[in-house]
Amino acid sequence: MTKYTLACGLILVVALTQSSIIFAMDAPKNDTIKAKTPIEVQREQTQSLAHKMMGHINLAKIALGIKFPSEAAHQIMKAQTIKDQLESQLPELKINSTFNYGKVTFTDKHTVREHYVPVVDDVLLISDYEKIFDHLRKLNWEEVNAGVVHVGISVDLREVKTALDESLKDINKKEYGKAQSALTAIFKNAIFVEEETVDPVLSIAENMSLAKAFLNNGQYDKARFTFKSVQKRLANVTGVDNEVINRLSSDLNKLQAELRRKDPTMTESIDDRLNQWRNTFREWFG
Repeated sequence: MTKYTLACGLILVVALTQSSIIFAMDAPKNDTIKAKTPIEVQREQTQSLAHKMMGHINLAKIALGIKFPSEAAHQIMKAQTIKDQLESQLPELKINSTFNYGKVTFTDKHTVREHYVPVVDDVLLISDYEKIFDHLRKLNWEEVNAGVVHVGISVDLREVKTALDESLKDINKKEYGKAQSALTAIFKNAIFVEEETVDPVLSIAENMSLAKAFLNNGQYDKARFTFKSVQKRLANVTGVDNEVINRLSSDLNKLQAELRRKDPTMTESIDDRLNQWRNTFREWFG
């Protein structure tokens, strides 16, 4: 197989408020939780389904990029099922929302390509792209970056239907390049803005959550580069002693070195450190 590059990331939904993120403060016990209205519940369900649909579309695109057409067809059919569900629920066929994604970059030192792929279980189960990860492990690509981005999406389900139907037909005719182009267009045309979180506190929390998700699923290189993204955000934290920041950054360097060994037995000890850092962040940002 000719080497080429692929950047893959994963849908990371931090669709809840900052208090729901892994390193956020616990809510006071006497706080009253406001019940969500039916409209709010429906909106959240719609956003979750839209995340899943776009995730399957990207997985199909990546599968074609790594010459895995059977998995691409499988992901397209999953996206079609969700598209049908959205059509039956919505009063109109356009969806506008802002999602949080993880993005991982792969390179062969000649080309860099970027794609968005889901990662968090409450959005798209890890089993949905396990086969793709297994296939990627066999390829000679180098991961060079990972982190969370915020993406604004505006998608027309009629256009999605057309592209999915045509892509599946193209795959059946073994016209894989044509199918991949159609899938790429769906996502590219849907994105109207992409940016990183400006707030260093929230960005650290999001990237730590992403790193933990990678770690729990044996994606050690992805976790390593996401921890590197955390280090970059630490430089923008104010109100904390530089010595403390430097010590944490040094700990993150050690952790990244350990992750290079890709030893599954270290997950528990790393979890313990993540919990310690969570307490540290609570002291800083609480």
